[in-house]
Amino acid sequence: MRVGMFSNAYKPIINGVVRSISLYRQGLIKDGHFVSIFAPDDRSHDDVEPFVFRYPSVPLRFDYAFPVTLAPHISWLLPRLKLNILHAHHPFALGKEASRFSQSLGIPLVFTFHTLYHEYAHYMGVETDIVKQLLKRVVRDFIEDVDCIIAPSPRVSELFPSYGIDRAVEVLPTPVDLTLFPPRARPPLSNQDRFQVIYVGRAAKEKNLPFLLRAFAWAVAAEPRFHLRIVGGGPEREHLMEEAKQMGLARQVEFVGAIPFDRVPDELSRADMFVFASTTETQGLVVLEAMAAGLPMVLADSPALLDCARPGVDCQISRLDEVKFAEAMLRLAHDPGRGQEMGRSARAQAEHYSVDSLTQRLLAIYQNTMDAYHRGVRV
Repeated sequence: MRVGMFSNAYKPIINGVVRSISLYRQGLIKDGHFVSIFAPDDRSHDDVEPFVFRYPSVPLRFDYAFPVTLAPHISWLLPRLKLNILHAHHPFALGKEASRFSQSLGIPLVFTFHTLYHEYAHYMGVETDIVKQLLKRVVRDFIEDVDCIIAPSPRVSELFPSYGIDRAVEVLPTPVDLTLFPPRARPPLSNQDRFQVIYVGRAAKEKNLPFLLRAFAWAVAAEPRFHLRIVGGGPEREHLMEEAKQMGLARQVEFVGAIPFDRVPDELSRADMFVFASTTETQGLVVLEAMAAGLPMVLADSPALLDCARPGVDCQISRLDEVKFAEAMLRLAHDPGRGQEMGRSARAQAEHYSVDSLTQRLLAIYQNTMDAYHRGVRV
């Protein structure tokens, strides 16, 4: 099979969409398929992977770039790749390019609905109901030309009616590369001199990090052995650092910043507990990675996170109450046996999300979409 994936972000950008594309590409190539990537260029990055084709782009804030879709070299090249199926990972910009090529070349188009787009209206500078409704309409209009929709979790498909979308959907999570997470050198919570808590993800408004800092302040007041590492860059990082300083947490909270993904497994393997308070996730890939690392977790009560994590088995769940969240952290720290059992259960659960097994499901979706397309029907 010959696949063309279109994304408004790709390496060196680090986020869940890029990780999903990279892992599925890895699985498809391993299975003998051809995968090309179409993404904005990045003057600071030289691609070492083959068949990554770049559009000119205009730099934006926060390390992102906006692709310029006037790209004659892509228009010349793409028909010559003889692709069987196109896969768009955004409904804007290069997603529209994928739709244009799909219609002009007669190639079926799959779209993965990675993000709750209306929850990111603040990046447009004006967070109003009108902007949110506009985003929903743009997404809905794009989907009219899509042959198959993939959602990373049931929660996304449950929100389709609010977008005015009445279509069947395939639920396919992002996989996790278990080979990057070998058995732990030591069990979590086995060092009673220090409890290393970790958050991995963007330092951005939608991740609810001010709440996490306040909850951590309650926890560390009751248990001074707690330390928190916040791994990830983003637009709120400087503000959060100042906030932590004003809360008197400068010694207990370390802001690591953005790191290459190949360092994330090591960061997780040295931690004792994973914490995550975002309620805007469509799946929460980093939660799966924490599970693969064998970590007990304290998570916000968010439906998308509970598609993979099981309350009381792999994690403690807390509503968005700072004291309750801190109490959940304290329960794990003061019952290391229970925390270690949760970590083992989390690792076992993560094995259901391996790259190999989920790649086979993606291939089945591609094949069904192509078969339906050539019969003149939609999946």
